[in-house]
Amino acid sequence: MHEIVNALWRALHDLGSNAKLADIERWGFSIHMTLSALGREYHNHDHVVDLLADGDPLEVIAALYHDAVYIQVDQGLPYSMKAELGLVLAHEGEGWRILPAAAGLAGETLAVFGRKVGDIVTGASGLNELASALVASIQLAGSLTREQRIAISACIEQTIPFRSDPVTPLHDRLVLLGLDGDALDVTMRRAVRLGNRDVDNFADNEPARFLDNTWKLLPESNPVLHSPLVYTVRDYRVAIQKMEGFLASLPAERVFHVWKDEPKPEAYARRVARTTGNLELAVRYLRAKLYAIGIVEAIAEVTGGDVPVDYFMGAPKVFQARTDLRRIEQFLPNLSHARDLDPPLHKLLAEGRATESSFDTGPSPLSAFLHATVGESEVIKGLDVARMFWGGGVEASNFLASQPPRPIAAIARAAGNIIDTRRDRLFALAERLER
Repeated sequence: MHEIVNALWRALHDLGSNAKLADIERWGFSIHMTLSALGREYHNHDHVVDLLADGDPLEVIAALYHDAVYIQVDQGLPYSMKAELGLVLAHEGEGWRILPAAAGLAGETLAVFGRKVGDIVTGASGLNELASALVASIQLAGSLTREQRIAISACIEQTIPFRSDPVTPLHDRLVLLGLDGDALDVTMRRAVRLGNRDVDNFADNEPARFLDNTWKLLPESNPVLHSPLVYTVRDYRVAIQKMEGFLASLPAERVFHVWKDEPKPEAYARRVARTTGNLELAVRYLRAKLYAIGIVEAIAEVTGGDVPVDYFMGAPKVFQARTDLRRIEQFLPNLSHARDLDPPLHKLLAEGRATESSFDTGPSPLSAFLHATVGESEVIKGLDVARMFWGGGVEASNFLASQPPRPIAAIARAAGNIIDTRRDRLFALAERLER
């Protein structure tokens, strides 16, 4: 909270703003409160504070506000900003309608985003970024110039992620707002710089750290994962499946963008290359996870139906200090014989991502077991059948029967040592698979 308030105060002071200290505190508190929402795992204080270094004052203010609103995660407008946002946005159907008052209170911000009164905006079309820019413009209206508020809005607009070319349209809209010469160039450079820094983790040199941030996004888009002892095998599979589908279809060139020599060509090329590698490894990692959870889902279905993940896997991580509790990996045999074992991928599966998440363990014992036992090519083949199972084209029992019998039977038998209520059915399934 102190970092946010002090950063806002320093930035406004450096800009020569006449903002009162009481107002700066109130605005800083409102940002702090939005970032404190329970559903925030990635878009929280840490992410915002990381963006505050090395930026000029307008970039710092934009960074502070850029994730203030996250309607899907926060389940509506943030409480601390409802007074401002309630004047300019109204919930309608699947989106939010821009109200007439927005034209008077923050017309330049609407123009920066290419929006007009009456438009309905959704999370997929920049709603959160627009709302964040609107509240920044409204709160700072009496403390910054028109040009400064436009510059902040431009920075926040460029944090709408994964577009093919957001830079050229922004430039054209800024020209229509009267920016030209050095002022236009500086505004564009600043906006592109913040937009790239917002997604800088995609180009991380350590894939495990990139996966950390990917994992933090999962509960933000899958609220059921906020209940770690409750979410089911199917819930977990659906979350992983959505993330795998998204990353598999994301071109690295849509992550980072360029305005003139911001960033330098060689720096941009390095970012794209690292992003390409991180995306490729992340998709393979997710597919190994998907195959394993598909096996678990099918085993659960044929032995009684869907269950909470921890009921199948054993003692969750919050109880790992106890030595009397069982985990499924304790009962898995050593069947490793795969020849196409990629060491970096297997290390991620066996040892885990850089840090633990709030809803999941770092290591993936079943994924590592299957990866080491059947090999990556068989995992991919098995995943193709799993997708048919999830789509209703293959019965769970037939899916299991089509997979390498020894490792699948080993997982069923290991689960039998965890789930007392299904012990006989799991052991019987293991025997059928091995015949």
